[in-house]
Amino acid sequence: MANNHLDNIAIVGSGLAGLVLAISLAEKGMTSTIYEKEAEENLGGMGIQITPNGSEILARLGLEVKLREISSPGENISVFDGLTSKRLYSMDLNQFAKGDELGYITCHRGSLIKILCERAKKLGVMFYFNQKIFLEEFSTEKVNFRSEDGKEYSSSLLLGADGYGSAIGQKLNPDGEKHKSDFIALRGLVPTERIDTGDIKSGVNLFMYPGQHLVTYLIDKGKQLNFVAIRPVVGMASNDSDLTELLSGFSTHPYLDKLLTTASEIRTNYLSKGFVQPIWFSGKVCLCGDALHPMPPFLAQGGNMAIEDGWVLASALSEQSNTTEAFNLFKAKRFNRLNRIVNLSNSQAWINHLQGGLISQLRNTTLVLVNKSLPGLIANRYTWIYRGM
Repeated sequence: MANNHLDNIAIVGSGLAGLVLAISLAEKGMTSTIYEKEAEENLGGMGIQITPNGSEILARLGLEVKLREISSPGENISVFDGLTSKRLYSMDLNQFAKGDELGYITCHRGSLIKILCERAKKLGVMFYFNQKIFLEEFSTEKVNFRSEDGKEYSSSLLLGADGYGSAIGQKLNPDGEKHKSDFIALRGLVPTERIDTGDIKSGVNLFMYPGQHLVTYLIDKGKQLNFVAIRPVVGMASNDSDLTELLSGFSTHPYLDKLLTTASEIRTNYLSKGFVQPIWFSGKVCLCGDALHPMPPFLAQGGNMAIEDGWVLASALSEQSNTTEAFNLFKAKRFNRLNRIVNLSNSQAWINHLQGGLISQLRNTTLVLVNKSLPGLIANRYTWIYRGM
């Protein structure tokens, strides 16, 4: 089978989707070139949760040993009433791993990206950093694009993995749904030596407050506690506000206040409600990862769906003899799963951000009853996600 569309592959973006895609292609004997707008030393982020559907793919790519060196096991997910610190529900995450598989892990995103970059380079993937890419023209024959500093490139295939607010995605979907600010996130890292051991809970922990929520988990082999507090932007200051103004929009209950005052690093970013772009591909250009389906982190699936995308798109490209067939196969395999996960992520926002009163009391009471009587009920909500494609 002749796969002429694989002679000159350009991947825009070196996030999880782009790197897994490049590694997966290289494992199948097809090298690619990655164009990344950031400098290599700026790739990173903060904590990330890799659920079993993502860690299984990373293990298949030969990264299991490296991942064990940088990650902490996610033993459980616990849900708390943030105001009272009462545990409402706890789910054992070990049930989703088979034998000695990685299962559910947490780590620093920067460490994960570094491992992926090293693996890609060993397999012959080329990188061009500090190259913000603009799509010039594309057809059924080739793609022409340029960098911000005027360098011109062409490829037989361009795969847009350029993340949230993707320039490639906007080019393919000029009339599609726009990225807008629906939520504001405060992210931070706290060295565990700075906080009381009683404040460090194992696994992943969700604290639900009126109108906002807080998630915590350990990374860097337990050396740091990662936290993220999220609330809707309604009633908050504008996007260009400074950190002090943004912090004032959050209700800093004692635990969150303690984390904020002991953090070694704090970042903020705006998030949108999830959606899937209507146009996935055109000619020799195809989207994947956050460029295709931005989603809020309420099910911790943004990064894991990007990992799945890279794996599936590489398989489709290697299996089909022409671009259109490969892209159609990719869409057929991913469409229903992505839409379902985006919808669930959006609905989880409503659950997490109830404003108080009777409805939040009903939510809390229901979680307590389910935890006592039907502990597997909520676990079933996640089983189909964690089992993968």
